[in-house]
Amino acid sequence: MDRQRLYRLLQPGSTEPGSWLWHGIHHSMVAAGIGVFLALTVEEWRAPYGVELAIVFFVVAGFFVLDYLLRLYIVAEAPGSEHRGAWRARLSWAISLGGLFDLLGAVPGAIAIIDRREASLFGFVWVFKYVRYSPGLVILQRVISNARHSLLSVLLGLVIVLLAASSIAYLLEHDVPQLQDHVTTFPFRSIPAALWWAIVTLTTTGYGDVVPQTVVGRMLAGIVMVCGILVFALLAGILATGYAEEMRRREFLRTWELVAKVPFFHNLGATLIAEVARLLSRRDYPPHAVIMRRGEIGDCMYFIVEGEVEVEVKDKPRLEAGSFVGELALLTGDPRNATVVTTRPCVLLTLDIVDFFELIGRQPELAQVIHDEAARRLPPGAPMHPALKAMIARDKQPTS
Repeated sequence: MDRQRLYRLLQPGSTEPGSWLWHGIHHSMVAAGIGVFLALTVEEWRAPYGVELAIVFFVVAGFFVLDYLLRLYIVAEAPGSEHRGAWRARLSWAISLGGLFDLLGAVPGAIAIIDRREASLFGFVWVFKYVRYSPGLVILQRVISNARHSLLSVLLGLVIVLLAASSIAYLLEHDVPQLQDHVTTFPFRSIPAALWWAIVTLTTTGYGDVVPQTVVGRMLAGIVMVCGILVFALLAGILATGYAEEMRRREFLRTWELVAKVPFFHNLGATLIAEVARLLSRRDYPPHAVIMRRGEIGDCMYFIVEGEVEVEVKDKPRLEAGSFVGELALLTGDPRNATVVTTRPCVLLTLDIVDFFELIGRQPELAQVIHDEAARRLPPGAPMHPALKAMIARDKQPTS
């Protein structure tokens, strides 16, 4: 197998033949490794099944050593690596976050050569192998990266509150004794010791192992609790806003790609395609629902985001996500020429004909593009939507 194909095979989301087998083996090895790591800590399981567990552990550890070496070998085929050279590309990957996680996954296999018992304690690192295949975590990583300045500002505020609270608590309580288990202690004897109380109080955990005794100290504790709620509310708000923005961005890009696939939108610029994408509205359909019927007035077209629909014509073709139906209604204004029914739950985006022509009215160049595409796709003499014809005629009128 050549290196380029091996690179494509190992990538998450790859459609290369055989990639599903590799991903299945990879995920199974991760699950088996975590299971063995947990089982080896249970004495009742380790005693009767120690040999079997050790064999599985060595197989999993060897697999992840092989996985690391394969990824180190194929990284020279990554886009852009041809300009850096194979070894520089490998070094760059090895010190990247993904490369370091893969190296951690190979560490138990290396340690197992010396001491299997010690190696099994590092088996928990295998759970990080799932991160590469988790789109949700990738989105979270991007959200944190985009909001890093806001997050660092809030975290700096958190550190300031912690240091201020622990310092003030030390000044107020450092010489106040407390009786714990019939032993007199001074829990605020130093600022580092008071810092533990500040962390517990700021997070509103409240273990109760360290409690201020003075009235002013308890007032300080109340202020610290309120500050903790405010800090974590800010953190949650920043992450929630960033996550929502990232999801909107991804949905817009997905919608943009769907619109760009429509033949008479091919020649539009990116700005006009974005304008069309913003006009789309979402509709959810259950299985066996009729989307449009033959003979109905064509008042919109549909983009299939999820699911599958069946067009009830002679061959009964089925259209899946990424396809579209009803686009001729925007060109001709004729009644529907086929009935379309969902075969499973569907998410569709609709482009209403009123919104479409309103956009054409604001973008005259779009009317000409649509007219040219209609002339190319429709047979000679075929009717064209009256509104489209009127807009073309208006735009062709000479200006005085």
